[in-house]
This record gives sequence, C-alpha cells and structure tokens, in this order.
Amino acid sequence: MSDIKVNQNETKSESIAIVPTLNIISETCGTPDFKPVDSSACLLSEVNLLKPSDALTKTSSQSSLDSNIKYDENVDMMPLMPIDPNNGEIRMLAESVHKPSDEHWYTVALQVLFPFFMAGFGMVGAGVFLDKVTHWPLYVNIKAIFTLIPALLGLKGNLEMTLASRFSTQVNLGKIKDKPTILSAVLGNFALTQAQAIVVGFLASVGAILLKYFTEKMQNISNTGEIDLANSLVLIAGCMSTASFASLILAGLMMFIIILSKRININPDNVATPIAASLGDLVTLVILSYLCSFLFEIKSQLWIHSVVIVVFLILIPIFIYYSYNNEFVKDVLKNGWTPILLAMIISSTGGFIMGYAISYFDDIAAFQPVINGVGGNLVAIYASRLSTALHRTSEQGSVPFWAPKKWFQYLLHTFSGKANPESKTAVILAVMAVPGHLLFYFVITRVKIYNNTMNLATMTPSFIVFYTSVAILQVVLLLLICYWLVHLTWRKNMNPDNVCIPYLTAIGDLLGTAFLAICFYALYLAGEERLKTS
Repeated sequence: MSDIKVNQNETKSESIAIVPTLNIISETCGTPDFKPVDSSACLLSEVNLLKPSDALTKTSSQSSLDSNIKYDENVDMMPLMPIDPNNGEIRMLAESVHKPSDEHWYTVALQVLFPFFMAGFGMVGAGVFLDKVTHWPLYVNIKAIFTLIPALLGLKGNLEMTLASRFSTQVNLGKIKDKPTILSAVLGNFALTQAQAIVVGFLASVGAILLKYFTEKMQNISNTGEIDLANSLVLIAGCMSTASFASLILAGLMMFIIILSKRININPDNVATPIAASLGDLVTLVILSYLCSFLFEIKSQLWIHSVVIVVFLILIPIFIYYSYNNEFVKDVLKNGWTPILLAMIISSTGGFIMGYAISYFDDIAAFQPVINGVGGNLVAIYASRLSTALHRTSEQGSVPFWAPKKWFQYLLHTFSGKANPESKTAVILAVMAVPGHLLFYFVITRVKIYNNTMNLATMTPSFIVFYTSVAILQVVLLLLICYWLVHLTWRKNMNPDNVCIPYLTAIGDLLGTAFLAICFYALYLAGEERLKTS
C-alpha cells in the first residue's frame, strides 16, 4: 500500500489535509488500493461526496473513530471527514461552515455602536414613560401590574431576541436565501411567536394575580379574602393582547432588518438584537398602559374582556398547528417552551421585587427599563455571536476545539482567552456599557428636570457612582454566565439560539431590578432620605 503524499505548495486556493484514519476511505470506497492524491482530482469519485471546489480545513467535530487521536496545532493532521452516523457516508464540510468569524474588533464595535445607543434611547423613553404612568388609575388600583412589567418586557428577550438570534444564524449559514425559504421562515416564526406570546401573557397575568393575592393574605392587607374578578379580567385580557400585538410588531421588524442587513453586507448578529431592544420596551409599555387603561375604564362590561380572552385561547392551537408543520420552527416548538416559561418565572420574580421597591422609591421606575435593557441587549449580542461561532466550528452536541476544558477557564476565557473567538467582543460590550449608562443617566435626568419630576437625591455623586457600578457589575456577570451557558447547551445537544437568550435576559431582569433596589436602599440607609417616596 503506497503512502498518500500531499504537495502543500501545489495550490494556495485550497487547504488539503491528511486523514490519518485510512480505513475510512477504504470502507467508503470499497477498495484497498490507495494511490497518490491529486489536489485537483476527486478523492471519492465513486460516491461523488467530495467536489474539487470544496476547500478543506480542520473541524473539531471528530468522529468516534478519531476521538482518541491527539492533535496539536498541526492543522494538516486534523480529521476532515466525520462519519455520518445515519448512513456511514463521509461528509465534507465547506470551509465557511467551520471557520470562525474573522471580523476585526473595530468592525464589531462600529456595527454594534449605533444600534446599541439607539436601543438605549428607546429604553430611556420606556423608563421616562413608566415613571409617568405609575400615577395613572390603572397602576394605582391594580398593583399586580408591576409584577407583569418585567415579564412582558422580558418577552423582548424571550421571543424577539431569540427569534433575532435564531433567524440571523440561519441567514448567516445560508439556510434562508431565496423567496420560498424566506416566506416559509417568516410565516413560521410569526405563528410560533404568537403562540408563545399569548401563552406567556396568559400565564404571567394569572401568576401575578395569584402572587399578589397570597402576598396580601400573608400580610393581612386584604380583608375580603377574595380575588377582584373585574380587575383580574382586565389584567388577563390586557396582558394577552399586549403580548400578542407587541410580538407581532417586533417579530416582523426583526425579520425584515435581518434580511436587509445581510443583503447590505452587515452581520445581523450585531444589529438585530439591539434594534429589537430599542423599540421593544417602549412599544410594550405603551400598548400595555393604554390598552389596559381602556379595559379598566370599561370593566363594568366584563363580557368584552371575556370575549378577548376566549378568542386568544382559541388562536393558540391554530398557531401551534401551523408551527408544527413548518420546518424552520418545528424543533423550537417542541423544545423551546421550557426556557421561555422558566424565564417568565425568573422575570416575574424581578417584577415582584420591583413592585415592592417602587412603593418605597418611586424613582426606580425611570431607571428600571434602562438597567435591565442594556444588560439584556449586550448579552443577547454576545450569545448570538457565540452561537454562530459554534455552528461554524462544530456540530451540535460536540465539544469545539476552542471550548474551555476546566470550569475556571470559563471565567478566564470570556474576556481574555485566545481560544475564544469572541473574547474581544465581550470586552467591547463590557466597555461600551460604561459610557452607555452614563449617557442614558444624563438623558433621564434632563427629561425629569424638564418635566419637573426630578429628585435631587438621584443627582448626587454617590448615587451616580453606585448606580453605574451596579449596572456595570450586572453586564459583566451576564457575559460570564452567557459564555458558560452557551457552551453547556451546545454540549447538551441544544441550540443556544433557542435556549440561552430567554434565560440570560430573564436573569438580567432579576439582577438589574435587585441591584437597582439595593442601590436605592443602601443609599437610603446611608442617610439619603430624599430617595424615599414622600
């Protein structure tokens, strides 16, 4: 048997590697005779699996045959052809499939910068709007709505940001490229997000009502011992309607932006999630406040609220049926409910903290959407880029060659590991949070001064330093959690695009609300009594 010889100088346009496990070719081609390989020829012409145009490079998805072989940094000795477990064929992966992104750090920074600040100003608008509406009759009479706010705003991360990450990954990998696939993917994602939004809206509203009831009963606040039926129907109908309408608007906008950005040669991972955040909070809060206020005004006609609830409940199985028969979202429909529902519970916990804290410090309302939104926005970008990198460098369920081997390496590699292709992205996102929060704080204070609602206690140097510190701490913790969680879900054979962002944005809501409450309460204990609601 003659040895396989490769002339590495033969061509610069192809990367030719040696496959150490020679019996792979023998078993596939059905011949024990090996001949010298010409780089321009078809290596497996009998089965037409390898084309001359395929550029070969290393892949970390090693088959079980080669799992015990040790490879250093010698690219030419890495296995190229993992065996397909279904039919035993050797599958060649194109270079673009398993090559990490080679974007420069300044390219990432420039692409993220504008949508990030645009998203921030959207969140500032949401905070100012929330600060205003907390005195409306709706919010004064139905306190449970404060528990709902983080859960509903979290839908932006649970649904729209997940959709943006999933859709941009599919576009980057070339799975959505022509009109038939675009139409199928768009309609499937519309149906899926509607089903998920309505279900989450219903469960979140019911959970908020029960949580408020049991809390008041434990504290002996409620003398009736009963749930207010009219207010409950207002909350359920309003929450389901808000979730559905907001999701419809944001999902359509997301998919349009992703397709457009790809056509003008901008990475969708860098722009889609920030733009979702820019409008998500404000759109959701506006719909929730005005729609629920209208339903609150007509709560004497409860049949209207009942019809709204029944119509949305009927639509759920229709949307689920269509999603089940759509190839782009079928897997998400089966496996995507757990992270969304758990994220809803986590966000609702943050909402409970917010409802409790805002009764003592009403200035929290202006800062809550900003601190939660910035953290969720930045970590969603990081998660989306990490997911794309994993899809390009390995197969789902495997361990990529650049993955940390020890638990403490997740802490080190997130921001400084050379093996992590997105470590510079994490640094850029963390650094960007500092001027971002300072700018957003300045805008919020200027608007509150203009509206004559400014509390001077929130303009002291101690408040600025404390507030900025807890905001940056939230972002850093989220990026660390993100790097670990994305790798964990990938190894567990789960798509990070569908799983990670709901958890991360929900954790961001919980951490942001808790840190903000700690900031206000600690400064109050330190002697700044002006922070407390008079």
